[in-house]
Amino acid sequence: DVRVFIQSLIDNKDEAGHSLLRNNGYSPVRYYWRMEIKLQEAPATVTFPAGIELRPFIKDEHAVAVWQADNEAFRDHWGSHDRTYEEWSHGKFGNPNFDPILWMIAWDGNEVAGFSQNRFRKGIGWIGTIAVRRPWRGKGLGIALMRHTFGEFYKRGTTTIGLGVDFANLTGATRLYQRAGMYVAGEFAMYEKELRTG
Repeated sequence: DVRVFIQSLIDNKDEAGHSLLRNNGYSPVRYYWRMEIKLQEAPATVTFPAGIELRPFIKDEHAVAVWQADNEAFRDHWGSHDRTYEEWSHGKFGNPNFDPILWMIAWDGNEVAGFSQNRFRKGIGWIGTIAVRRPWRGKGLGIALMRHTFGEFYKRGTTTIGLGVDFANLTGATRLYQRAGMYVAGEFAMYEKELRTG
């Protein structure tokens, strides 16, 4: 009874790609932005909301709590579903660019309030996953995590930082990233072809 479909992501400027997919029964279902910032100088020191502290990510001690927070934070997103720990850890720790030093985990006591899971990708700094859990949204934690992340990459000699985001993100992420100084560097279309209804 499971729905079966194929998805294909293409550069929005690829006119031939659009035609090819449409002619083969695919339809656009979502649009994404690749956003970037090019730092000209070191970002200012960041102040986190009261009660929030960053702690070094220790995989054996923190991975389960971050996995649970990751699942919860993305339940608002299109197409999202909870991943098992095995699925999540394989995608995160199995990435050859995984570097625990670049994971910024914000804690409120013993709870993960938010995180920025970062790595190097194609010669630039990359914010792979950034999120704030619902109880801590609207307090400035998201922008603090962004700016702290920029600063950490700058310290390592990287001045271009990027990320990918759903254009229609329900949590206002695109506005947050623009407020942090990022701009749209590329647009992509997600096409889908349904093979069997669920």
